[in-house]
Amino acid sequence: MKMSEGIVLKRRVRFFMLAVVLLIISLIMIYPLFWTLVTAFKTNRELFLDPWGLPANPTFENFFKALDRGNMGTAVINSLIVSLGSVAIISVIAPMAAYATSRVEFRFRGAVTNLLIAGFFIAPHAVLVPLLLLLRDMGLVDTHVGLILSYVGWHLPFAILFMKAFFVSIPSSLQDSARVDGLSKYSMYRKIMLPLALPTILTVAIIMFIGIWNDFLFAFIFLRSPSNFTVPINLLNFTTGRYGNDYVAQSAAVLISAIPTIVLYIVFAERIRRGVAFMAFGR
Repeated sequence: MKMSEGIVLKRRVRFFMLAVVLLIISLIMIYPLFWTLVTAFKTNRELFLDPWGLPANPTFENFFKALDRGNMGTAVINSLIVSLGSVAIISVIAPMAAYATSRVEFRFRGAVTNLLIAGFFIAPHAVLVPLLLLLRDMGLVDTHVGLILSYVGWHLPFAILFMKAFFVSIPSSLQDSARVDGLSKYSMYRKIMLPLALPTILTVAIIMFIGIWNDFLFAFIFLRSPSNFTVPINLLNFTTGRYGNDYVAQSAAVLISAIPTIVLYIVFAERIRRGVAFMAFGR
């Protein structure tokens, strides 16, 4: 009896210690966002007089300044165009490629899979110069189309392998039954495999959207005109330009840039967690 009570006590102590550690980590992660939120509603004078206090007279002027003078409104639209365009193309190509490399027998299937895996070992910096030269020859430098194509090419290996793991987990008996019913490979994919894969496609689309929305490197290299800048590049311009000392407006701009991804995570939090667990544990 005493042994069982001791085991229960140890488990409770471990659980309590884990909860404390997770609470500390959560506070470390949340506090900067909270401070940014509070700062965005202050004036610069109020920020310097009381940097840690709550705003005495909250104002939305900083948000209007960031959207209008800071060009954040245009940057948000540009990021939506690039992110949604890239995700749409990936969501069409990746399931078909994943289905083909996992369920369709063809020559060099193993070689194609190995090439996709090799894509994970290439650093993004290694492809910047070749990509820039390719886009220059195609006349797509400083265009959203060129940036979208770059993102599609870069993120496809991850999306394909992620979905490939799902298609491999489907019992082969389902495919055999569809073949007995006279379905072609295309009909099998369209009528059976694709509907089953929709939750996985949505998970990949969410992860891709967040990654592309927050990407700085490709947009910084391939875009030139302020009217084409995405959110991360516009934030850099905003914080180093004429508003470099306007910290409250910068905080408002940061919040505006984070709103879409925060909303996306709140709405699809459970699906994102399942996707991360699937990547880590395969289930």
